[in-house]
Amino acid sequence: MIYERRKNESLMDYEERLYRNQKRYKISWQKITKLLNLDQHPDTTRKASYGYLRRVDQERENKFDKSILIINDLHLPFERKDILDIVNKHKNEITTLVIGGDLMDCKSISKFHQIKTLTVEEELIYAYNFLKELRKILDKGQDIIIIDGNHEERWYKDICDMQQKDMQRFINPSLIDMIVEGFTLYYEGSKKRYEGIKGIIYIPHWFVNINQKVIVCHPKNFSSVKGKMLENSVQHFINRGEKFDVLVIAHTHKYSNGIVDRYQGKFAIENGCMCLPQSYADNGKLNYTPQAYCYTTIKYNDNEPVNYNNIKTYFLDEYVDKGKEYQIKI
Repeated sequence: MIYERRKNESLMDYEERLYRNQKRYKISWQKITKLLNLDQHPDTTRKASYGYLRRVDQERENKFDKSILIINDLHLPFERKDILDIVNKHKNEITTLVIGGDLMDCKSISKFHQIKTLTVEEELIYAYNFLKELRKILDKGQDIIIIDGNHEERWYKDICDMQQKDMQRFINPSLIDMIVEGFTLYYEGSKKRYEGIKGIIYIPHWFVNINQKVIVCHPKNFSSVKGKMLENSVQHFINRGEKFDVLVIAHTHKYSNGIVDRYQGKFAIENGCMCLPQSYADNGKLNYTPQAYCYTTIKYNDNEPVNYNNIKTYFLDEYVDKGKEYQIKI
């Protein structure tokens, strides 16, 4: 069950997760008291949870002007099922959530062979409900930024390939824009309207530069040489004149980080992924390596360069929801 203690999850983390998600899990305080082996009345557990979470939040108090949480390659509906828990865990310390491309998988219009999968309509509704839940969790005015990935382009390519070219003007070529702005599905004799989701910034491009501090990008290139993507990506953005301190790279589903000395000493991170492995990836090709599961937070002050000690990457096990925290030291 979702509310049972996970492998390698500390008792403190487990307690916090139950308290924060009590309503979302639809679990009673009596059940929480039993799960935590507390010898007290359930109402005492409920009251104690307020003070416990307040102390945790005070310890995590945001002392920076900006705090960004970066996740990428969710590939809805094949995402890790702990993503909402992770956002909920960090919600009181972040000012911005960035989804670095491939929010959706668009599997039904992919080139890979498949027997059965969700339709584009079903994926669209699934992603819509997911973002509504994210917006509900981030209820303190935090920004949510989404950029394009290569998987979302599958829809655009299908629209371009339509035989009836005049019909293209009636169809939004961006699925993410449809979700953010709202969309209508038409059935025989009826229709259903999905209202837009407020407070989401959609960037119809493969990268976003946030305050000339942090670039989050979803390139189409890939290198099997560890760390090569760091150098290639930093070089690209320096050549195009972008100003930034840190570069976060999505798409590869791998992890690496480091200072690229050859190009102004910029710091770059290959940010892994937040999706389940797909059968088409591990299919017998010997250059396949397992995915890296992680996400990154970056904290900084407006008038200062990003201090690399304020960048943290959190690693997650493939099947375990709680991972270890990695502190970058220079």
